Amino acid sequence: MRPKIGLLLFTAQWFADIGATGGSFATLPRLLDEDAAAIVTALSESLDVVCPGVLATRVQVAEAMATFEREGVDGVVVCQITWGEDWLVLEALDRAPELGRSMPLLVWAYFPERRLPEPMSMVDLLRHSGPVGTLQASGPLKRSGRTFCFAFGSHRSAATVRQLAAFGRAAHTARVLRRAVIGVLPYRCDQMSGTWVDEARLRTGLGPRLRHFGVDEYRAICDAVATEEVEAFVRELRAQYRVAPNVTAAGLRAAARVSLGLAELVARYELDAVAVEDVGPALHRAVGLRPCLAVPALFERAVVSMEADAGASVGLLILKELSGGTPMYTEIFAVDEAENTLLLGHAGMHDAPHLVASPDEILIEPDGEYVESEPDSAWMRFRARGGRVTLLNVFSDADRFRFTVATGLALDGPVRLLGSPHAVVRLDEALPPFFERAMRSGVTQHWALVHADVVDALGYLAEMLGLGWGAPE
Repeated sequence: MRPKIGLLLFTAQWFADIGATGGSFATLPRLLDEDAAAIVTALSESLDVVCPGVLATRVQVAEAMATFEREGVDGVVVCQITWGEDWLVLEALDRAPELGRSMPLLVWAYFPERRLPEPMSMVDLLRHSGPVGTLQASGPLKRSGRTFCFAFGSHRSAATVRQLAAFGRAAHTARVLRRAVIGVLPYRCDQMSGTWVDEARLRTGLGPRLRHFGVDEYRAICDAVATEEVEAFVRELRAQYRVAPNVTAAGLRAAARVSLGLAELVARYELDAVAVEDVGPALHRAVGLRPCLAVPALFERAVVSMEADAGASVGLLILKELSGGTPMYTEIFAVDEAENTLLLGHAGMHDAPHLVASPDEILIEPDGEYVESEPDSAWMRFRARGGRVTLLNVFSDADRFRFTVATGLALDGPVRLLGSPHAVVRLDEALPPFFERAMRSGVTQHWALVHADVVDALGYLAEMLGLGWGAPE
């Protein structure tokens, strides 16, 4: 779904009062309307833009805010298309008390052209006077206690348009998080306390709520999956992917059943994410193995983390929304200092078909970590495809949630790790400063990875939500 943004284009009522729209200034209204149309066209390449036109009065602003409410916009962009009076932005705040709070707000320091005309006429000066209004508006906004993001530049600048698109994606993601439900099956992982989250802080700080499910309910759902559905899924798996010779027929059926059962749990309770406590004994006693096979219907609606890491689920959900792509749940297994690379990966359920270049790169084999105790099992081993990637860690420290972010290049190549889903990433920064930055920020071991550059959008989202932020300088 494309983000929907309300666009407030402010100009000055004073210009009309002093006759600055007639006589030698007669061309100004037309120029501003043309600028407004060009702005909407530029932003509409990536956003659904709700723009009531160029506004100069309180009544017009009030009507615009009512329109935004009816349209259900994800966020609002304030753009001083020229200088304008304080009452314009103050009217917007009065009409929408949630603006700059639960409703994301961005102030755009706008100018119509990247170079000033030479020489400038008074019409040119008024048309280029947006920065005056932007700086003037900062005072009332700060006094109001509202939080706002910022962008700078002309609509003719591709970088500026990307900034505004990133804000839109972040605003939409913030809205998704506020209504998201994360299933936890069954409870937190006692082996790694860094992954524990305070449910009340999660709800108030990021938005999602948790819902816990017992292993008995999950087992009942798995047992209720029709044998015909299991067999059909097994046939699909054998037709689409390589299956290792040591995968038993019983193991593939069992893995298919518990994976389909997890998909049914997600669908039944309309979950946006599920955090599976897959290394504790309860799940294994209940169903005999952990779910590790990609079920398309599950990943159409949700993301999956393991070891009951609800924070990592949030990270996966965020990257999915910001990129429109497929995130991967990982941890940093090991480093290659000579190559400046990270070997990342994790056991569990991944949307493997969308993380590889070809289905031929997926091998179904027994669960590599439980092959001795649970030989009748199956997971998907693969190496994630190459390309630019963003890594995100979501962690709750003593005060608040924080994002720690890194970027790099996932490398193509043959299987690097025998026995687990994995990716090889060469970071944009050297390994020592990355590890020091992560350690000083405080992180869990789990990182969400996505094949996209979404750092700008993550920065906006952190600002909107009042989170701590850690990224390379």
